[in-house]
Amino acid sequence: MLVLGDSQYEDGTAAAFVASYDPTWGRVKSITAPAVGNHEYNTPGATGYYRYFGEAAGDPTKGYYSFDLGGWHLIALNSNCSQVGGCEAGSPQERWLRRDLADSASKCTLAYWHHPHFSSGQHGGSTEYAPFWEALLGADADVVLAGHDHDYERFAPQTPEGHADRTRGIREFVVGTGGKGLRTFPDVAANSEAHDDSSLGVLELTLGRDAYSWRFRAAVGTFADTGSYACH
Repeated sequence: MLVLGDSQYEDGTAAAFVASYDPTWGRVKSITAPAVGNHEYNTPGATGYYRYFGEAAGDPTKGYYSFDLGGWHLIALNSNCSQVGGCEAGSPQERWLRRDLADSASKCTLAYWHHPHFSSGQHGGSTEYAPFWEALLGADADVVLAGHDHDYERFAPQTPEGHADRTRGIREFVVGTGGKGLRTFPDVAANSEAHDDSSLGVLELTLGRDAYSWRFRAAVGTFADTGSYACH
């Protein structure tokens, strides 16, 4: 279970996690690998988040870490850049990401963080995360997951600049459908292949030896999105 941030509203106090997160999504805590969102930092240092998830959330001063799952390499990043010394090229996190990618022998790679690089939602995308994308593209990564915008969106494989590239580009999914509420799309960004603001639910990924498939599973609503793609 990859949690894409803002997992507890409106803030990330330890008491709030125990009161409402633990009786619900806490049931799968033992298989959860979280990424930290901006609402967690409404509690200084996101201390409630790090206390609740413990070692699964990584070093509390960083919030980024990686692990292998089957033949895949998974990387959780911290998109709250001001909390971890920046996200720009040469920042501690960006340098760590490049080292981590260089050390991985996996054919398929998935990265996830809270704020999307590309989004048609009300928050929109941010070029602040282009250095992440550059590093991931250079290592032939395949998938990026993000949240933050309260909607679901799937993009075609893209370059960091947003150019469609089905040979080496990275596919991004924005999955902000966990239950807080949904928001409409002001505009539809280039290379957006599917988007929905009507259903709450989860994205189910099947990670194969050299390919992946996806299925959006609605809990409230009827929207569906399925497909598959090969790793680079």
